Amino acid sequence: MLSFFYNLIIINFFFFYFINKLNLKYFKLNNNLFIIFLSYHLFLTAFYVFIFKDGAADYKTYLDLSTVKKFHLRNLTSSDLINYIVGIFKYVLKFNDLNIITIFSLISFVGINIFIKNLVMIGIEKKVAYILMFLPGIHFWTSIPGKDCLILFFLSCFFYVYLKKKIFLSVLFIFPVFLIRPHIGLIFFISILAAELITMKGYKKLLIFLLSLFCLYLMLNFSGAKHFFVSDNSISDNLFVQMLMQLQDYAGKYAQSDTYYENTNLLFNIINYILFPLKFLIRDNSILVNISISIEILSLIFIIHLIYLQKNKLINDKKIFYFLFICIMIYFLIVPQTLFNFGINIRQKWMIVPFLIYFIFLLKNLLVKINRI
Repeated sequence: MLSFFYNLIIINFFFFYFINKLNLKYFKLNNNLFIIFLSYHLFLTAFYVFIFKDGAADYKTYLDLSTVKKFHLRNLTSSDLINYIVGIFKYVLKFNDLNIITIFSLISFVGINIFIKNLVMIGIEKKVAYILMFLPGIHFWTSIPGKDCLILFFLSCFFYVYLKKKIFLSVLFIFPVFLIRPHIGLIFFISILAAELITMKGYKKLLIFLLSLFCLYLMLNFSGAKHFFVSDNSISDNLFVQMLMQLQDYAGKYAQSDTYYENTNLLFNIINYILFPLKFLIRDNSILVNISISIEILSLIFIIHLIYLQKNKLINDKKIFYFLFICIMIYFLIVPQTLFNFGINIRQKWMIVPFLIYFIFLLKNLLVKINRI
């Protein structure tokens, strides 16, 4: 009885008290809007749990196999890190599964709110930004225990600090991203450095360049993440060849999956990744896949309409524009060209979609300015 009271009443009360305080101090949504957004998010979290209650889902693995007994700092990356975090909640803080699902869902909710705040910071009208809060995919696929929830949160925090021009502080948020998904952390780190080198002048450019080479060396040789970048099957000692071999291994990794699709060309791979595999429109899919495709189509129409509605003048910062352009280009040249699994991509694409939305709004603003000239 005491355990039930602790888990259901005390812990959940603290969660929602804290999230309400965050809103009052930082997000500053009016009470009705905040309750609607939070209810919408929690509903989609519950819907996700219901949909996958009898099927395979990563969050079940984290809840069932988490542990805090085998701690090795060099191995604290990717799924091991999530298992360890869930293990602390479960065995140290004595949270039950509902508590753990709730706290991850609220972390996702905070990340989405920061994403919306970032949109407002770059100049997007509040009413347009708030409507984007109802994009179902960002809530549904990031709301449960796993990597996607934490990646969304840390990348939203990173860009919030980056917009405030606190470059070195913003990089600190890339570190946990690197631990969770090393290749994503590396892409964002390279993009930050590239934008700095393009816009920086004088002797500082050389210092940043040398520092970046040293940091990249450390990241590529970090024992907990090295296997993400280099192949163990390569017969070559050349680092570049080993990295290409690893990308090739990833490309064929999910060939036996029901949601696998074939490699086509650069452009169609990107479209298949961001939306859905176009061939899936004419094949016999599961109900869940068909629902997911329908949601993606509606979301695309929704975003295009909001971009058209946006009339405000946005920020004109070359560094931010260069960063977004470089980050998106590197991401699209690597990830959609190596991962051909709709089931994985529909979750993981929310690492880059918020930044694609930032960029499209800024690009539209730039094109409007050019046309006026």
